Amino acid sequence: MSEARPQQIFGFVPYPAIGYRMGGRQMVATAMTPIDYTSVVGPREVWDPLSGGGTNRKEDKAHRQRIAKYIEETEDYVLNSILVYIGEGDAKFVPYEGTPEEQAVKTGVLYVRPGAKFKVGDGGHRTGAYTDVVEAHREFNDDVHQRMAASGQPIIVVLDDDQVRRAQDFTDLQKNAKPLNASIGQSMDRRSALNRILIEKIIKRDDIPVFAEGRRVEFLTDTPGKLSAKTMSYKTLRYASGTLLVGTGLRDTRGWEDAVELKIASDERGSIARIVDFWQSLGELPAVRPALERDKGVALLRHDTWLLSANLLYAITAAVHQVTSDDKRLNVTASMTKLHTFDFSRGSASPFVGTLVDPVTLKAVAGRGAWEGAADVIVRHINSDSEKN
Repeated sequence: MSEARPQQIFGFVPYPAIGYRMGGRQMVATAMTPIDYTSVVGPREVWDPLSGGGTNRKEDKAHRQRIAKYIEETEDYVLNSILVYIGEGDAKFVPYEGTPEEQAVKTGVLYVRPGAKFKVGDGGHRTGAYTDVVEAHREFNDDVHQRMAASGQPIIVVLDDDQVRRAQDFTDLQKNAKPLNASIGQSMDRRSALNRILIEKIIKRDDIPVFAEGRRVEFLTDTPGKLSAKTMSYKTLRYASGTLLVGTGLRDTRGWEDAVELKIASDERGSIARIVDFWQSLGELPAVRPALERDKGVALLRHDTWLLSANLLYAITAAVHQVTSDDKRLNVTASMTKLHTFDFSRGSASPFVGTLVDPVTLKAVAGRGAWEGAADVIVRHINSDSEKN
């Protein structure tokens, strides 16, 4: 490829770029600092089907704030490219001289008319978050400002200002995107203290049979199949473990995450010990231990009992948290031992009929209310059994 400089367009602002065509339209990949980007992007355009304008969904202020907090607090942050649009009268891609016309991907320069504004097609919340961070850290000696000034944000520019096509692009992108399931995404996130201790210090232990050094934990889906040899998904394991530590008092996800992080930060060794004791004890329940030792045993356990239901595991951890927090006579292992006499089997005689189990269909009832009701049933059993002893 020629090293000759591209033809210059005087008076326009140049950005190094890679040009290509997709679906017949000219597209350009470039990058600029977040500070530069926020100065050349226009206001957020919310979709209005009556006028045909805009492409963005209604802003989720909490989501925007979470992204801004992530950018501010994470030095090695990473954000995906932002898709923006600009009219062909306001921008032009010029490839390097000597580049063959038939070459599909060309390097060159994107020239943008001064004062022209890009319109965000996909990435409105990221754009808003950048704007908030840049506005809050305008001082030149500010650490975040300096990091933003030294960082790049990838941008895909579409040289097309047709509003209808812009809206169609947005919905096509949403249809064709497949977000990570929770189990994969959470297990990859090592900034979370809970994920870190589960992956690095608990799951791979050889003394917790329900995990089998991680081989019985499903990371690729959030719900193991009924014939699966996996005992639970990572999503289930994670939420149950966190609930064991902090209980059910926190109703929003962010508050729950913060409480778990704080609990681990204040007593990591004790938190690990509680989690290990719980999952070891679960493997000692009369129905679970033989199931782990026989072929197809996990599938049969799932078929005959509620024990591997995610909601039931949440209920047990919530109950154990309650009795070990309020009754200092019991620890995790002792409270789990009380459940050796509890009936976890499916059927019309289940103690969970009316809470976790629909009394008519005898199928599982979804929702937090159902498993919190089941937790109350388990607490009563543990307490009544304790009183007998």
